[in-house]
Amino acid sequence: MLINKTNIVGLAIASALWSQIAAADTVEVKAVVTKFEPAVVFIKPGDSVKFTNMAGHDTVSIEGMIPEGGKAWKSTMNEEFSVTLDKEGAYVHKCTPHVGNGMLGAIVVGKVPPANLDAIKKSPENKGMIGRAVRQLEKEVEAHK
Repeated sequence: MLINKTNIVGLAIASALWSQIAAADTVEVKAVVTKFEPAVVFIKPGDSVKFTNMAGHDTVSIEGMIPEGGKAWKSTMNEEFSVTLDKEGAYVHKCTPHVGNGMLGAIVVGKVPPANLDAIKKSPENKGMIGRAVRQLEKEVEAHK
């Protein structure tokens, strides 16, 4: 087999991609009664969040409370769910049947503080229980700096 620059470059690119895939982590968020534990998680771009113990629950990203161009999601009720996030920023999510009980959470991807934190604070959704979750997100971001 001839080894040339093209083969070496191809191997280097494949190796770099494999190391990124191998380095990706999965963080678990567990539904417990009417809250997500932990309520706020910090991950790297390309990492996944797995929602477990979802009997009676779902997870849905809240429109206007994810980064522009970020991946929105809506899980199926009663099923474990995983989401992989590549776009940096904060993603606020809720459990549809229990949002009134405060079952909300946030995922921060990449840099702290997230670039879209001000947009989340200015969102018309930032009131009531969702507003409480945003305040908790702010507190966790401050502690994570």
